[in-house]
Amino acid sequence: MSTKRPFKSGYVAIIGKPNVGKSTILNYLVGEKVAVVTKKPETTRDKILGILTREDAQIVLLDTPGIHKPRNLLGKNMTRLAKESLLEVDLVVFVLDLTSGITDEDKIIFNLLRDSKKPSILLVNKIDLVSRSLALPLIDEASKIYDFKEIIPTSATKGDNMDALLEKIIEYLPEGPKYFSEEQLTDKSERFMAGEIVREKTLELTREEVPYSIAVSVEEFKERAKKKLIYIKATIFVEKNSQKKILIGHKGQMLKNIGEAARKDIEKFLGKHVYLDLWVKVYENWRKDPQALKVFGYV
Repeated sequence: MSTKRPFKSGYVAIIGKPNVGKSTILNYLVGEKVAVVTKKPETTRDKILGILTREDAQIVLLDTPGIHKPRNLLGKNMTRLAKESLLEVDLVVFVLDLTSGITDEDKIIFNLLRDSKKPSILLVNKIDLVSRSLALPLIDEASKIYDFKEIIPTSATKGDNMDALLEKIIEYLPEGPKYFSEEQLTDKSERFMAGEIVREKTLELTREEVPYSIAVSVEEFKERAKKKLIYIKATIFVEKNSQKKILIGHKGQMLKNIGEAARKDIEKFLGKHVYLDLWVKVYENWRKDPQALKVFGYV
């Protein structure tokens, strides 16, 4: 007679340098978009929880900012968040980008893993972009630097080996209770997610100099029952007037494009009609200003 497997639960940090696919992996495992994804490095600025509940387990995944050498106060806070997440979890998934090899940023993470002594899985990403002759020596080198419980190759964008990763995560989690309700997919509010979607679309549609200097503040988030929609007023902050002009665009076209793209995704996320009222303002050098970081929720 078969016995029922004990229920397992725990917190799992997904760590790695910027732009290695951490948010893509989180979204895939949860089965819904709970973290913004762009091709721009340092997209993730907050520690975001994605929650997957199954009959046999509840996995709380932490999508962390990419660990890098910070250039400003915002960068320092992002790196601090990523490092602190290692103290809170039961298991670590370290995402290594094969296309860039083992970099100085990766070596910082190897050292953090040694210090934390947390059980860790190495997820070797972008395996589809590197030849076997290049991939195998890198995987061998990584396995000699740190004693990983498992090493799993993947292409996160294609979902390769994600089911295998999920099963291994559950294998190494402790027995425990459900920390969140079965319906909950993230710890973040709808208001927060709306702001993140606006930031995502701004990152996707603007030129290289603008993305790192933007912050989004959602000032109003109200359900208007009579009109059966949600009214959202959001301001995109930049550090220079020249950046403001780029965001607004010729005759307001860029801001219109950002607004339309963001509104569609917010409506998809909320399952409701949305009126998105977008503004652009200048807040000089906000990334170096402790007060600004508090206002924008980065401290």
